[in-house]
Amino acid sequence: MEHTPPGPLFHKPASIIAATKILYAGIFLSFLTWMLGWWTTTLFAPAPAQSVVIVVATVGIMFFLIKYIGHGRKWARVVLLIFFLLGLVIYPWTFVAMLKASMVVAVLSLLQTALQIIALYFLFSRASTQWFDRVQEKARDEPASRPK
Repeated sequence: MEHTPPGPLFHKPASIIAATKILYAGIFLSFLTWMLGWWTTTLFAPAPAQSVVIVVATVGIMFFLIKYIGHGRKWARVVLLIFFLLGLVIYPWTFVAMLKASMVVAVLSLLQTALQIIALYFLFSRASTQWFDRVQEKARDEPASRPK
């Protein structure tokens, strides 16, 4: 008989913990990259207000997704993957523009992309998937066990 821990949310695998920490580091790095781009290049000069709104919205969405990933919501990691893949489609053009504007900004952006790839690898690893499945199973079972 297999022993299932009573509260899977409190027994996160190392891959989930690592992925969330990497994603938080990625948020910090994206903000740092944006600030360096703002102060040292003319990348954001054509639309400064728009760039601020995009950074704030991106950081907000990332915090939201990371929070729900930490709570075991499978859909949050899928949404994160979809956003990453959509961003990856336009990344070559934005990277070239960043490279022309500032080597430091381009390297930081590349590092941020590498961190996201690593975090997504952790989020879709076997241990993480099993944890997400246990959390989802527990959530399905809880409403049925409550008295009406």
